[in-house]
Amino acid sequence: MKPVAHKELIVDSLNRVDWDFPRSATPAETIHALHWFPGNFIPQIPAFLIQALSSSGDVVCDPFCGSGTTGIEALRLGRRCLQSDINRASVQVSAGKMAAFTSANVAKCLGAVMDTLLLELKIPRSQENGDQEGSDPELKRWLHTETLDQLRFLWDLVKSSSDVGPVLEMIFTDTLFACASVGGAQTDGGKVRRHHWGWVADNVTPTKPIPHDALHLFRNKVFRAIQILSTERVASKDLSTVRREDIRGLSLPSESVDLIVTSPPYLGMIDYTAANRLTYLWMGWSLRDDMKSEIGARRYRNRPTATQDYLASMEVACNQMARILKPRGYCAVVIGASRKYPGAAHDVIKILSKILELVWGPIPRMPSRRRVSVKGAAEASEFICIFKK
Repeated sequence: MKPVAHKELIVDSLNRVDWDFPRSATPAETIHALHWFPGNFIPQIPAFLIQALSSSGDVVCDPFCGSGTTGIEALRLGRRCLQSDINRASVQVSAGKMAAFTSANVAKCLGAVMDTLLLELKIPRSQENGDQEGSDPELKRWLHTETLDQLRFLWDLVKSSSDVGPVLEMIFTDTLFACASVGGAQTDGGKVRRHHWGWVADNVTPTKPIPHDALHLFRNKVFRAIQILSTERVASKDLSTVRREDIRGLSLPSESVDLIVTSPPYLGMIDYTAANRLTYLWMGWSLRDDMKSEIGARRYRNRPTATQDYLASMEVACNQMARILKPRGYCAVVIGASRKYPGAAHDVIKILSKILELVWGPIPRMPSRRRVSVKGAAEASEFICIFKK
């Protein structure tokens, strides 16, 4: 690990930042915006933390990687990144973004896919195959029959495009989510709501699936990706690793990571697996298995043992993070809590403080976006804190 600035200088630079990042959001014309994901944090947070707490070539790890925000910012800043998550959809999205950022010919390959789509005039009615993706009968509760035919056609195209397969899979699952929109619903502010992850998580299916032009949606998303990726600097594939792992049993060697930047699940706030229900249904993955592995899931928020179970899992997670961190390495954590469990975030910070040295924080910040459903939601409070081994 290369020398990082003296601790007092780091603390001084951290104190100068407005961590609310007013008027900031996920930039619309960057890789971060290529796929929706519930509860992702804005890239400005990991970008600043990585610059302040690591040096070029260092290994940055996010064991709760979500949609890969930390990994992209680490690559942009010349670091190596190790990302993992127990959620299969998370790994798929993160791997797609990493592939998009580390392939020199990705824009050109996506252009060839666009040519194929523009030449296709008619989509044949797909034959369902119980052994392939997209064949789960549950999908018919969410998607119109005509839309399903289009999606199956698109999936065949995705699977035949090996050069940019992970990138197209990511774009496809983003299209899949959009195709389940109920249409015409409004937000509290009166704007049209295309869809909401909370409805999917709670298995609130449309009364009647609405037909969507999946080809049009997919084309637009591919075209947008081409525009974004045409201006991005390409990083080396050797600098990035994404794997599916439970943080409570990480396979990474001890003392192998220079910096951890992560945002663990907030107790009782999000059902990450169920929110990605459509991807799980399409891919034939087991919802039940991954739901069992979630830490602090929203569906368990009313259990008498919710806090106890959450903190027990987070204690194991904290010990794992401390184990993989190199001596004198930093661990930056963004953690929050709802009104229902206001002390949960501070309890996690206390657990980490017993294992690592708390050198800065916890500093409160306003969440950059609602991380819970609008209907009946409890607003979150967030805290940023820095630990050192």
